[in-house]
Amino acid sequence: MEKKIMDAVYNLIRPLSGFEQAEVVEVSEGHSVISIEIPETSLNSLGNVHGGFLFTLCDISAGIISASHSLVSVTLNGSINYIKGLSGGTLYFEANTLHKGRTTLVVDVKVTDRNKTLISTGTFTMYVLKDF
Repeated sequence: MEKKIMDAVYNLIRPLSGFEQAEVVEVSEGHSVISIEIPETSLNSLGNVHGGFLFTLCDISAGIISASHSLVSVTLNGSINYIKGLSGGTLYFEANTLHKGRTTLVVDVKVTDRNKTLISTGTFTMYVLKDF
């Protein structure tokens, strides 16, 4: 393979970290908000927040909703739409229960910036293992 192609390929493989810097803003049954100041270690090769970073924090938000219902669950399915790129500032992940059944929990997650501009939106289906 050509060197310029391989250079581009290896530029896409980057460390991705900083999830532990998220802060809980609010939690009530079926609702949560977490925030994070965008760490440099969350940026992709184009300088925007990596989609995997956003997806992971949306998944964590869905897990927080599960805990808010006193449930232990695992992610059964997750989908996300990336609306706008962002390279700095604070992100807010607002999660809300859409459906709470006996074996599944469906959670809506909206990601916004400080100005409430929509960055991404996701839907996560959680498989309920047990109450706690």
